[in-house]
Amino acid sequence: MLKNNLLLVIIIALSIALRFYQLGQNPPALDWDETAHGYNAYSLLKTGRDEYGYKLPLSIRSFDDYKPPLYTYLVVPSVAVFGINDFAVRFPSAFLGVLAVFFTYLMVFELFKNKNIALLAALFLAISPWHVQFSRVAFETNSATFWSVLGTWAYLKGMDSKGKKITLWLSLAAIAFGANLYMYHNARVFIPIYSLALVILFRKFIQKNIKYIIPPLLIFAIFIVFLIPIIFSISGQLRFKGTTIFSDVSPQFHASGLIVQDEKAGLGTVGKILHNRRFVYVPILIDNYLSHFRPTFLFITADMERHHAPQIGLLYFWDLPFIVAGIYFLIKNKFVASSKIIVLWWFLISPVAASVTWGVPHSLRSEIFLPTFQIFAAIGVYTLYTYSKRKKLFAILAAITLLANFTFYLHQYYVHMPYDFSKYWLYGRKEAIEYTEANKNKYQQVIVSTKLEQPHEFWLYYSKYDPVKYLSEGGTVSGGFLEDRNKFDKYLFKPIDFAKQNEEAKTLFVGTPKEFPPGVNILKQINYLNGEPAIYIIGND
Repeated sequence: MLKNNLLLVIIIALSIALRFYQLGQNPPALDWDETAHGYNAYSLLKTGRDEYGYKLPLSIRSFDDYKPPLYTYLVVPSVAVFGINDFAVRFPSAFLGVLAVFFTYLMVFELFKNKNIALLAALFLAISPWHVQFSRVAFETNSATFWSVLGTWAYLKGMDSKGKKITLWLSLAAIAFGANLYMYHNARVFIPIYSLALVILFRKFIQKNIKYIIPPLLIFAIFIVFLIPIIFSISGQLRFKGTTIFSDVSPQFHASGLIVQDEKAGLGTVGKILHNRRFVYVPILIDNYLSHFRPTFLFITADMERHHAPQIGLLYFWDLPFIVAGIYFLIKNKFVASSKIIVLWWFLISPVAASVTWGVPHSLRSEIFLPTFQIFAAIGVYTLYTYSKRKKLFAILAAITLLANFTFYLHQYYVHMPYDFSKYWLYGRKEAIEYTEANKNKYQQVIVSTKLEQPHEFWLYYSKYDPVKYLSEGGTVSGGFLEDRNKFDKYLFKPIDFAKQNEEAKTLFVGTPKEFPPGVNILKQINYLNGEPAIYIIGND
């Protein structure tokens, strides 16, 4: 018992180090979603309203895509304690990432009653490139993983209790699953499907103890009651319409061209039947779903640069044989049937929500997979170890190869990722703001190019502009990428037309190098960490 507790303490300490070391410095900059969380939290703290003036919103408008609100609200106390800075914005994600490791241990032990498998699963999640990557940035999806694990553990504890303790544990599960519905869009698909399986698996227990189940059901119902009008509102539909393959403008839907070809061939009716969009969606959905299981995605390339370290996938190469073995042993060995179904069901439905969107496979939208991969790997390692005739040799070889993978990952993350990927992390905005804040009083206005991607959010956040004053001036007009009416103080956020605007007033210009003609007087050039020019600051003295 003492040995197991010590090992768990070491694993948690490791998870803390991996998630908090240089948290405010690496990744090397905040992206626009992170600054939106930061400034809206700051505004909520100071005024009780977001940047648009909405009072205590249950949907954060952000960049007109209306995010679930919970992560922003979690940033509020963090900003209150640490101030408005990069560490504070990322703190809730890192903190919940650590808690996810701890509760993974508790959940896995509750599933399999095996402390060795539970410790291994917690260790593998603690050092997971996928989980570490998203624990260190203010993305809602990582926090959704925590709520899923917490809710499952509490639910299992409830199913193993008697009397009023059932109500206590299931109330915690209801709060965790309910909170998840306000954390990330994908959880709104995952949680209902996942919870249905939990109810079916333990239906006899639930029927027998229905009087203890009613209070947790009422708690969960409250979350649903507030969520339904949000989902069916215009704002609630914007995110879905902007990412779904069911949209008419979806890049994956091209059936209309096929129908035209059929009409030219005199087969218009046949074409309308065969290329009906309802049929066309089926292979797209299947391909989208299966894309999340591709080894290249999981172990080699991942997806966009902000979602992984260079030359590192979402999982270690080391994981592959143990994950495969773990799935086999989970199905074959004599584990409790309900535990098998829970883990496998979690694994199989995780990509469902992401499958109806474009841009797949998508590691952010499918991170809710975790910690199933780590559970499989833990079962694989533990079972192969018990089967091995040379246990010590097996343990040494497995540890050395894992350590090699882990060391390479840390090197790529801390040494090469800032250098190679600073462009994708929108590096340079903070440095540009520091310059404009120091020099803006020399000019009548400062024009910041909208090609810097949501620049108003960066300037609000890094200048720590007073939310009370900002809202009194009208707040944010719109978060659209083409929006050119946002302004505050001396800052105007719109496209740069240097030849025309250069004659209007004494102006400080901030934009991309391509927006300025050759020979202009560059007051400040900000480079990405690889030396490539990122931002020019020009003055028309």
